[in-house]
Amino acid sequence: MQDAPTTGERLIRTLEAHGLTVRTLLSHHYDESRIVVDIEGGAEIRIADSQGLIDGWAEEHCGWTALYRPHGDRSDEGETPVYVSEGIRPTFERDTAALVAAVVQCADARRLALA
Repeated sequence: MQDAPTTGERLIRTLEAHGLTVRTLLSHHYDESRIVVDIEGGAEIRIADSQGLIDGWAEEHCGWTALYRPHGDRSDEGETPVYVSEGIRPTFERDTAALVAAVVQCADARRLALA
């Protein structure tokens, strides 16, 4: 067993350090987990690895997928990809930095649209 934080724990800390409101979403029905970035007005960005999980190890990282959901958990209507690196096997650090930049930019743009 590893003592290091999981990829999801590391990502959550990084997103929170950028001032984002973050929570985890566990689906026992589908055996999946997501990191959710809440955006003012009820929208959200859902993030997981290519296997639909957030509890992997950096050395086994297989890419991130982030989806913007304008209606949050009420509906997936209008769901739009914000970031997808699945299938290219980038390093965890490089991939996570690019993911965070895309998520922060999307969240900021959505907040500005509400102003």
